[in-house]
Amino acid sequence: MFKTLLSFRPRMRSEVLSILTAGYLLLFVNGTFWHKSSVFLKDDMLALFALSVGLLAGFIALMLTFSAKYLIKPALILLLLASVAGAWFMDRFGVIIDGEMIRNAIETNQAEAGHLITGAFVLHLLLFGFLPALFITFVDIVHRPILKKVAVNMMIIVPCLAVLALAGLSNSGTFIFTARAHRDWFRTLNPIFPMVSAAGFVMGKHQEQNIVVQPIGTDAKRMLGNEQSQRKPRVTVVVVGETARAQNFQLGGYARQTNPELSKRDIVYFSNTSSCGTATAVSVPCMFSVYGRGDYTHAKGLATENLMDVLTHAGIKTEWWDNNTGDKRVADRIKKTDLFRSSDPRFCNGGECLDQILVDGLDTWLDKVDGDAVLVLHQLGNHGPAYYLRYPEEFRKFMPDCRSVDFDTCAPETITNAYDNALLYTDHILSEVIDKLNAQGDRLDTAMVYMSDHGESLGENGLYLHGAPYILAPKEQTHIPFVVWLSPGLQQSNHLDKSCLAGKAPTPLSHDNLFHSVLGLMQVETEVRDPILDIFSSCRDGASS
Repeated sequence: MFKTLLSFRPRMRSEVLSILTAGYLLLFVNGTFWHKSSVFLKDDMLALFALSVGLLAGFIALMLTFSAKYLIKPALILLLLASVAGAWFMDRFGVIIDGEMIRNAIETNQAEAGHLITGAFVLHLLLFGFLPALFITFVDIVHRPILKKVAVNMMIIVPCLAVLALAGLSNSGTFIFTARAHRDWFRTLNPIFPMVSAAGFVMGKHQEQNIVVQPIGTDAKRMLGNEQSQRKPRVTVVVVGETARAQNFQLGGYARQTNPELSKRDIVYFSNTSSCGTATAVSVPCMFSVYGRGDYTHAKGLATENLMDVLTHAGIKTEWWDNNTGDKRVADRIKKTDLFRSSDPRFCNGGECLDQILVDGLDTWLDKVDGDAVLVLHQLGNHGPAYYLRYPEEFRKFMPDCRSVDFDTCAPETITNAYDNALLYTDHILSEVIDKLNAQGDRLDTAMVYMSDHGESLGENGLYLHGAPYILAPKEQTHIPFVVWLSPGLQQSNHLDKSCLAGKAPTPLSHDNLFHSVLGLMQVETEVRDPILDIFSSCRDGASS
């Protein structure tokens, strides 16, 4: 029977299969690109026609480069499956698959990835990916002798490249102007831009393997005035938020009460703060880096010690508790605990844990503190698309809330409701951290610093989630909440004027300020601390900045 089945295999030349695959990729996995093209070029149908013809010729030329006997099938199948998967996320969430998006996908955990691999996604991959891939596998390719194959392929590739060039040059003014006005346009061309991004990512990863970490701030020391020799230990808890956007923070003017508990605490909310990136894999190492966003690269971040190292050089106890997808190598050289690996049934289910697990052991940790210390709590926060899994039942205030990871099944307002419920829960977690620190006032001078790693799109301009290239990212993905709470004892020992600090609340700030401000808050003196970027420096009275 198997031999009978094989006798019905379709037979075709390798160049025919390449042309069919090129047409399929251009037509069926570029919905986002063609939608943008039709909108951007709606007043110039000739340019849209030239674009279609030119890209088809270019795709044919590209597919033919893989038309070798033992290469063609695996190469076309890989391109096909990757393109179909990429198209799903581009079409549904408006994401752009660049190098940082690829890094974020690789560094995610199984539970987080599981929220994206839905039944609808599997069906999409099956229909548009695996079925065509099965056809490619099944077809009997007729190959010419090698020299004749090269000659025939070149007879097709060269004219195709000529058509591509002619189409581009004939409408170059329109294409250049449109691409400049809409810089995300050609970034959605699938699989071209993802292929280039993947190649760049692989080359970057190869270079990172040889990186040797360079120390910084080895001169760091704690500043001790005459009156501070008997001071209480100073403790700062840095809470790294996840996917919290400032637009939905009540403290910043949002109409809903998403911060009812923080509103009752004596905090300062910095309402004009920007993130370093739009994804955890970028923002977290960047915000702890000595480099500002303008100078930061992933390689430089890996090659240079960070805030936690400088604090350690100053003799301060440092520790990292993680309830997300890891510390992104920020805590490589300090004590860290991956709480997201816990199976504690009180907080955890399905490989993820509620953020309550971060504060569950905080009292015990504080009771053991006998010197200056900095603890980082890395939240799961508002990580999507499963917002509804980020908060317990008692925080379902905004109803109805989307109870699915497939946004197509939810009305837009229910997605926002679920997102706001998760923010409400973060408000509770932060308030609980403050209360636990405040309860230690008789023996510790304490502070809490909260910064989200990036924001989130909730359907604005057709975008969902996060991870857009920074140059194209909407404010929803870069405008983040930033909260500071200082105990009365810390304000006094640090000579800080709280009213001065509150007066700086509208000042434009960013992740660039975290490194220098935590050093200033912990009274660490080092050549790598920039007083200008230390938000506390100008509000310190009677002490060196």
